[in-house]
Amino acid sequence: MNEPLPADPVARLLGRARERVAASRPARSRVARRLPRVGTTTWLAVALIGAQALLRGWATSRSWFMWDDYIFIADVVRGETGVGWLFRSHFSLLQPVGFAMALLVGKAGFAWWAYATHILLMQVAASVACWVMLRVLFGDRRLLLVPLTFYLASPFTVPGSVWWSVAIYQYPFHIGLFGAVTCHVVWLRRRRPPALLGTFAFTALALGSYIKAPLLVPVLVGISLLWFTAGPWRERLRDLGRQWPAWLGLGLLLAGYVALWLSRQTDAPPRQACEAPRLVETSVLETIGSGLAGGPWSWRLWTGGIDPFIAASDCAPLAYRGSPDLVVGGAPQSLATAPLALVALSWVVIVLLVVHRWARHRNALLVLWILVPYGLASVVLVFAGRAATFGSQVGAREVRYFADLAAVGAFGIAAAFLTIRGARTGPEPREVPRITLPLPTGLVRTLGVLFVAGSLVSTVTYVLPWHARDDETAFPERAFVAQVERSLAQREGTVTVADVPFPPKVANPVIAPYNLPSRKLAPLAPKLRAVTQGTDLEVLDQQGRLRPATVEAGPRAAPGEVENCGYLVQQARRTIEVAEVVPGGFWVRLDYLANADGFVDVTVGDMFRRVEVESGLHTMLFLSDGDFSEVELVASANLSVCIDNVRVGFVTPRGQEPPA
Repeated sequence: MNEPLPADPVARLLGRARERVAASRPARSRVARRLPRVGTTTWLAVALIGAQALLRGWATSRSWFMWDDYIFIADVVRGETGVGWLFRSHFSLLQPVGFAMALLVGKAGFAWWAYATHILLMQVAASVACWVMLRVLFGDRRLLLVPLTFYLASPFTVPGSVWWSVAIYQYPFHIGLFGAVTCHVVWLRRRRPPALLGTFAFTALALGSYIKAPLLVPVLVGISLLWFTAGPWRERLRDLGRQWPAWLGLGLLLAGYVALWLSRQTDAPPRQACEAPRLVETSVLETIGSGLAGGPWSWRLWTGGIDPFIAASDCAPLAYRGSPDLVVGGAPQSLATAPLALVALSWVVIVLLVVHRWARHRNALLVLWILVPYGLASVVLVFAGRAATFGSQVGAREVRYFADLAAVGAFGIAAAFLTIRGARTGPEPREVPRITLPLPTGLVRTLGVLFVAGSLVSTVTYVLPWHARDDETAFPERAFVAQVERSLAQREGTVTVADVPFPPKVANPVIAPYNLPSRKLAPLAPKLRAVTQGTDLEVLDQQGRLRPATVEAGPRAAPGEVENCGYLVQQARRTIEVAEVVPGGFWVRLDYLANADGFVDVTVGDMFRRVEVESGLHTMLFLSDGDFSEVELVASANLSVCIDNVRVGFVTPRGQEPPA
């Protein structure tokens, strides 16, 4: 029997509230039992991922486009895409997954917020995938926050936070790697088809994202062989053979990828054997070694010209055999320059930690059978694909080439300290430790703090040049485009410019025709129109300002016979003899006086053009093709045009010295 409610109204209300809460508890408990339990460790992981998203979000939000970004966006904006485009080889890279995402996001043109959002979403997805992998493989363990922090803070992945064309292959590959490892381990435990299909699906995602993805298959084989088999090697291999459904599917995927990759290659990347020793030394000892410890802590900005690291080397990169001014340029390519003392200290700490772990635990270093070959294979791929072009030191010091080591390293750190659930082996304390002294807790925490602090310094110092909107030294490409946008904002209507190559500091000639305004600045249409013929054209100077276009060259024809006119062009074909012009993509300049608006048909060599002319005194410019020694002109009906002379050369802003 319930006790009588007190006479006090406040006490009576409180009593009724307590009864209602008590009555609702069973229902709430039933609902709670149906929901997955979220432990403190998971909430801490969520907080770490959120902190990373805030830091990288700051880095991403103020960044800008660079190099390949302009290529992908131009193709999308111009509608030059299709199935063949998705599966094309881009500098030896086969990345249909990245191109598919570019096809969707690239329609935003130069609206950076769309690309920043895309990068941040991919980054968060990869971070969540890392945590899911750790949680599924090793259970709900507080120690898992260590490898998660390593992945989240690692400077290896910083380029993908500010560079969109790197992000679209880096983060999908990480998601594919984490997903494939997770599904493979789940399949090894239960042998259920959904997990096996998941392994294949995530492996396909990885293969479609990055050229290093084939290394994922040996990682999966290593997990099976090292942790899910036991006994002598013959028995281990027999157990491995019983997992044949996984190897059959993965083998078919890998064979299909290799066949597709080979079918899409047109030219093999250049290689020089002399680049190998320095590349291996620098990659392993400096870039990877310092990166594992949170480095490199400092960077050297390289926006073009001869790289001082190898300026005096006998092994000259292929790009330096031409003009050094044409090398790279345009963007904040930051190369790792870790202080030698910190590199040495990093390796001392790494070796001591590895030796201490080996001395106190059996099977704790099994993961090195995966990590060491994976790292060396990464270095070999950098040598095969990039070293000879710009030099071993540029390839070795570019941390974006080693971003996947952060993902593989997160798995490796966890596997060195924890046993994979369902595995047949794992780290075990030695009965007689070879080193009796345990690691002091204070020392471990100090090393963790130093790693995070060093990673923060490395991240911020890498990112800052990407935020330089108007700094022609740190980010020439961005400063140039910003000036173009300001120049266009001051003009009404469409501005027509000559479609001539940008200076090397803005666009490398190697990427032609993407070094032309019609490609690189395609998202600015219709405000900006780049053409190869027209009257009174303008041109973008080296700072991105609009200037009158001209060809500063001497006359190539004798003076015309018509007094105060020169060469009179009407409906009859008129031929002007000129000094022979060799092939080379030269522009032709005709200064003319027309009595009305109309057009002139121009023939030079095998090329024909119909160029519109305007009444009055103007300048006609058009791009020639091939060699020629005469210019043929025919005017439209009722049109008379006086041609002063013919000049041939390169288009430059009026008053600027023409290039050699």
